[in-house]
Amino acid sequence: MRIRSKHVFIFSIFALIAFCINFIVASISPNLPKPGKRPILYSNQMRQDLKMTCFKALKQAKEHIHLVMFGLTDQKIINILNKQSQNKLDIKVYYDKRSSVDLDLYPDQEIKVKSRALMHQKILVLDKSLVFLGSANLTTASLLMHDNLIVGFYSPEIANFLIKKTPFQTGNLTTLVGGQKIDVWLLPDFQNRALNKLTTLINNATNSIEVAMFTFTHPALVEALINAKKRGVNVKVAIDFQTKNGASKKAIETLKKESITVIYNKEVKLCHHKHILIDEKLLICGSANWTKSAFSKNYDCLLILYSLDRTQKTFLKKLWRTIELESSFLK
Repeated sequence: MRIRSKHVFIFSIFALIAFCINFIVASISPNLPKPGKRPILYSNQMRQDLKMTCFKALKQAKEHIHLVMFGLTDQKIINILNKQSQNKLDIKVYYDKRSSVDLDLYPDQEIKVKSRALMHQKILVLDKSLVFLGSANLTTASLLMHDNLIVGFYSPEIANFLIKKTPFQTGNLTTLVGGQKIDVWLLPDFQNRALNKLTTLINNATNSIEVAMFTFTHPALVEALINAKKRGVNVKVAIDFQTKNGASKKAIETLKKESITVIYNKEVKLCHHKHILIDEKLLICGSANWTKSAFSKNYDCLLILYSLDRTQKTFLKKLWRTIELESSFLK
């Protein structure tokens, strides 16, 4: 009887270990977007491995890779790009020469962008259908350490729009992904249509606004947040600890004078986010900081995700809670 009990105990221990291993693997294994499904949100602050997600997506590409990236230095990502080039995939990689390293691709596949403005977009398109864009560069620090948000989705329509336009052309596309409305804006926008759209959405906020931003200097957006606060909207801003005393100092001091809650990250890692959540139902994100240069000079992008579903809302609620827990309040 004791022997049987011992065997049951040992079996139970092994079953528990197997469950824990499966749980851990499931939690870190990238979940890639699928046709007909709504966009997926990814953030390393939510204990998701952005590097593994990008690596898996690149590895699974069968025919085509279109990559537009400000910073491209992660060796594992570079290795898979070089390997896919040898596999005869149709590849175009655009990167800002000032923030990247040379690749080992064929000459017509590798385009070093030289511009007085920043080529600041962070866009990955695979097989003319799978799209990833957000705030993360393809550097080891950005993918694994700094705080970032990426949106991934399956949309041949948006994929072809981005392949045709980026990085050198501007434009706007509105469409549905998995039944969810999406706006994509390519900057710079010399007519200020993207900026006006953003300020209009802020002006229409009725309950809450949560902004997480690396650099915040644009006076029109400062004014829009202040006006929202005066209307009774609960406005919160998370800013990077370096820029709060540097480029963003004036804007942050102005917000504080209007009793807007401002927090900043406490650790060495950057708050590299560039997103705003409005009324817990509308997300605006992408590569653009809230600066004049981002909207009128740099090659940047914005994505507006409307009518957030329960999964997306839960994700963003947990993300903001994590940002708060890892931050200090600015007094």
